[in-house]
Amino acid sequence: MRNQSILRRIQQKLLWAPVYRIGCLRGINPTLVLFAGGPEGPDANLLPLMERLAGEGYDCRYFSGGRALKFIWTYARARAAFLADALPNDCRPRPGTAVVQLRHGCGSFRRADYSAQGRAYTHICACAPDLLPQLAEAYACDPAVIVPWGMPRTDIYCNAAKVEEYRQMVLEAFPGIGGRKIVLYAPAFRGEPDAARRDGVLDYDALSRELDAGCALLIRSAPPARTPLPPPDWDFVFDAAGLPAETLLCAADLLISDYSPLVFEYALLGRPMLFYPYDLETRGHSFHFPYLRFVPGDLAWDTEDIIAGVRRGLFEGQFDPARVQAFRGQFMSACDGHATERILHNVLNI
Repeated sequence: MRNQSILRRIQQKLLWAPVYRIGCLRGINPTLVLFAGGPEGPDANLLPLMERLAGEGYDCRYFSGGRALKFIWTYARARAAFLADALPNDCRPRPGTAVVQLRHGCGSFRRADYSAQGRAYTHICACAPDLLPQLAEAYACDPAVIVPWGMPRTDIYCNAAKVEEYRQMVLEAFPGIGGRKIVLYAPAFRGEPDAARRDGVLDYDALSRELDAGCALLIRSAPPARTPLPPPDWDFVFDAAGLPAETLLCAADLLISDYSPLVFEYALLGRPMLFYPYDLETRGHSFHFPYLRFVPGDLAWDTEDIIAGVRRGLFEGQFDPARVQAFRGQFMSACDGHATERILHNVLNI
């Protein structure tokens, strides 16, 4: 891994940077806009921007990591680049080119370090003013680069019709849910393929016995760590790994998570959350805030706690929406349904 990192740095210095400098000898194309992300295609942050700009007549081009050199050559002439990937500091934008980073999640429990690329961007989008110091630290950049414009992916949560559309997609994908409420379990990625198999495995028999009449449980584990699932003929637990996160969040009546940034997005829906940080004492990460006082929902340490928490949140009327609203106001205030238009107005004046 270290050798790969060294080779990548050599490649950036000796190949990418010269190609970029030569490319900059050409003029900027005022309608050329680049997008960069993973090999699976534009993610939920990039796609709304691409669709809007294509409709405005811009030349939108998408690149993934396997076409790095062509991206650098094209980027040298671009008016703007929107990224869900990293860009090395050796390719800092020329005057007249905006580079907007949308790589990170909407929020974060844990400290992150993106400092290897922090000086390559003109704008790094944040979801609230309170997150500006965190991102400036993570990217080791001038705080003025961090802008509270929100994330395009969050616009859907402020669109009631879109939220209902996504819920219907989940019900069609899993007709066995029927008229029951939906509980989504979405734990954070733990860094090892077998991590989810060693700890924190839920007692599905107990969950089904106590909750099956009123709920269905969808599970979306962060790959490659996968929570072990019961046999596929169950009608209580459903493997939802194949559906997009935003679709599942719109469908869920209650979210169970731990350190996943998805809880920040889910807060926009104002629904109950339950936190299951079964390995909190052994986590090697540092947190931005004291975890136990930070989370906007009840805590659960085992299956019995989860059963009790689901009952309180969904069936016993003990959910306090003000707690989630306060969390949303502090960490997601810029995600008001207009992030896409705000970003494009500030970057391209459209």
